[in-house]
Amino acid sequence: MKRSTMLVFYALLAASFVALGARLVQMQIVDGGVYQSQADTNRIRTVQTKAPRGIVYDRNLRQLISNQPAFSVAATEADLPEDPEAQKVVFDELARLLNTQPVVTGEPDKLFEDPAVATRVVAELAAVLKVSVGELNKTLEEARKVSPEAPNLLRSDLDAATAAAVAAHAEDWPGIEVMNELQYNYITHHENPIRPVTIKRNIPFETMQRVEEEHLQLPGISVVPEPVRQYSAGSFMSHILGYVGPISQEQYKEYQPADGSDVQPIYDKDDKIGQLGIEASMESVLRGQKGLRQIEVNANQREVREIASKPPVPGQNVVLTIDNALQMTVTHLLQEGIDAAHATTAPGSKGTGTRAGVAVVQKVQTGEVLALVSLPAYDDNLFAAGISQADFDRLNNDPDLPMFHRAIGGAYPPGSTFKMISAAAGLQEGVITRDTQIYDTGKIDVPWTYNEQVRTPYVCWKHEGHGGLNVVQALQQSCDVFFYEVAGPRQTDDLGQLTRFYIRGDPNPHPFSGLGIEGLNKYMRAFGLGKATGIELPGEIDAVAPDRAYKLKLNPNDFWSLGDTLFSAIGQGFDLVTPLQLNNVTATVANGGTLYQPQIVYQVLNSDGDPKPIRDFQPKVISHVPVNAEYLATIREGMRLAVSDIHKGTAYKTELKGVQIAGKTGTAEIGEVIDDKGHRRAHAWFTAFAPYENPEIAVTVLIEAGDESLEGSTFAVPVARNIFKAYFHVDE
Repeated sequence: MKRSTMLVFYALLAASFVALGARLVQMQIVDGGVYQSQADTNRIRTVQTKAPRGIVYDRNLRQLISNQPAFSVAATEADLPEDPEAQKVVFDELARLLNTQPVVTGEPDKLFEDPAVATRVVAELAAVLKVSVGELNKTLEEARKVSPEAPNLLRSDLDAATAAAVAAHAEDWPGIEVMNELQYNYITHHENPIRPVTIKRNIPFETMQRVEEEHLQLPGISVVPEPVRQYSAGSFMSHILGYVGPISQEQYKEYQPADGSDVQPIYDKDDKIGQLGIEASMESVLRGQKGLRQIEVNANQREVREIASKPPVPGQNVVLTIDNALQMTVTHLLQEGIDAAHATTAPGSKGTGTRAGVAVVQKVQTGEVLALVSLPAYDDNLFAAGISQADFDRLNNDPDLPMFHRAIGGAYPPGSTFKMISAAAGLQEGVITRDTQIYDTGKIDVPWTYNEQVRTPYVCWKHEGHGGLNVVQALQQSCDVFFYEVAGPRQTDDLGQLTRFYIRGDPNPHPFSGLGIEGLNKYMRAFGLGKATGIELPGEIDAVAPDRAYKLKLNPNDFWSLGDTLFSAIGQGFDLVTPLQLNNVTATVANGGTLYQPQIVYQVLNSDGDPKPIRDFQPKVISHVPVNAEYLATIREGMRLAVSDIHKGTAYKTELKGVQIAGKTGTAEIGEVIDDKGHRRAHAWFTAFAPYENPEIAVTVLIEAGDESLEGSTFAVPVARNIFKAYFHVDE
């Protein structure tokens, strides 16, 4: 080799060593901290540990909700293969081990870009999935509001044939895709590349072992302990307890800290959160606080050791006012009453009878709710570990609405139970006294304003009439005509004449001189109607305490009429209450006028080994009704006679040996005429308290009409009687 060539070779070699040395200096000295940090990140990780949720007990410290040991599968982005195809292989293999089925997702923005295409796709997809177009559209519209640019779950648990049918339309259905369930959970929940994301919960122990055995073939996949909620009462307490479920995108956004805030988010995208019942209303108490663990992992991303930790703080425990044993008893008794009503179908009706009802038991001196039953119900354990599509469809499509909490979310006309309020208003406003006599001939006729000869009959349930009655007897016998006259206002019509009525056999007009809707509405609201009670449960509604403005909101061209007032006085027309509101009215009458807020949380206990109350029950007074004590005593007397008088009391079947009960029946008509006798569908009501001299509890029973007319005295009264019998341990 020539000398010149050798010199060039050595020069290049030297330059290479210089460049290599410079690179080493750059990497080890200048950028050493960066690479060390990256190495530590791969080796040392900080992971969150979820807090156990608080335990829920009944008033006798019977455990209603507990945490059972379980395992979940998680995926960590930093440890998954970077290649999408290799990543898919991991998820497919995991799906095989976990025996999961595909899901179908939709991206609303892509689907709705062309409305005509969207209409076609939704119709075709609904046919393939065997769901209604309306149901699918509702799901898509909800997704569109919350997450229009991301895949949203439309259906889960697809069988192979359905999955293949949807996948075959991949190019023809924009935004619609069949995905591996695990991969879908990962895509929609992951946020931090080194934070494990839960992709499947509550896997069996044997499955957990198989996943652990194959961890080398499943990079990025780990098994983590995660307890699952156990609802020991099952369907007996489902509406009260609710359940926990995956946090929705809307809920997740709601809990995010304000922009620029350095506050750590309370929830991650793969967390669970209380969705209904106490689990939702007491979420901030039950959820606890997450902990942190700093761990070292090896090259296979397996944990080697724990470097440091901050343990999670378990959620606080909650004690309810509910008596679990009484709740179960009331449930059985109500179901028996529903079954009895179900077997009675009015002639000519086309339905199969009622299948729904409510029962409430409440302490009249404190507002504590001892039992709150809504039937039909559901098993909240179905939701504890992730409900299947089949179970969800069954609940969602059930015409009897088992997930609907009728006790606080159902609005019903109260029927004659409302006469407690009409009587209180009439007495307090001086429209009647205790001794005022009104003669009932079975109906009153109200003439039309512009044609005296055309008259609208307002009939009593007893068509032959009750004869002469005072207010005590009117409550005892539930006379409609008595309360029509109490309510009808003294006012002039458009022709300047006083509003008036005619009674059978008397040609002379009788002017009204009663409360009017303004007077009735004042006392409806005083007794808590038209406004949610404030019980610590989600989903409670206000219902309706009607007035002129309410009717105009429904229809600006439809003004309040005299007939509306008369119907309102007997709990019909626009009057709507929830069963809990009505029971609170009865409790208020029973205790002498104190309107308590119904409460269902008795105590909140700390989560230490020696739990102590950090919040104790205190009665909450909403108001004191503006009705004299003597008038409330008069109403109670009428309610007592309704039970004790075997000849004239509408609720005499309630009478119980050793316990004096006072109550008011109601038959609340709804809908169209169902037979040739003029019967309409009707809900059966009974609301009562006991003991009469020293009231302890109020009980309200509603049996919801199916396609029949149900009388409160026939169907609701026996259920309430049996509830009192069980509560007071009466052995007949």
